[in-house]
Amino acid sequence: METTFALHPAVNEVAVHAVPSALTEDDIKVTVVKEAESPLTEHELAIWAIDHVPYYAIPRYIEFRAQLPKNPVGRILKNQLRDEGCTDATWDLEQSDITYKKG
Repeated sequence: METTFALHPAVNEVAVHAVPSALTEDDIKVTVVKEAESPLTEHELAIWAIDHVPYYAIPRYIEFRAQLPKNPVGRILKNQLRDEGCTDATWDLEQSDITYKKG
């Protein structure tokens, strides 16, 4: 998944990780560091994802950040991102007007 999202020209760094769901299994969240000065929106990235990943892998949540948390050797700390879950800056696909065919 990260390899696919990294193909987007406005994505500099990306982490695809789970976040706990209140109702079902975990939901997918994509946390992105955009290329400098990119006007990319969460809505645009979600639309792009619909065309590039299987329907079951379309992330429910998207969040843009200035940087991703990393350990001393530069690996992204996905466990920290998972523990943080959804923040005030997290965009929710289910709260948008985007629809897509499932299956």
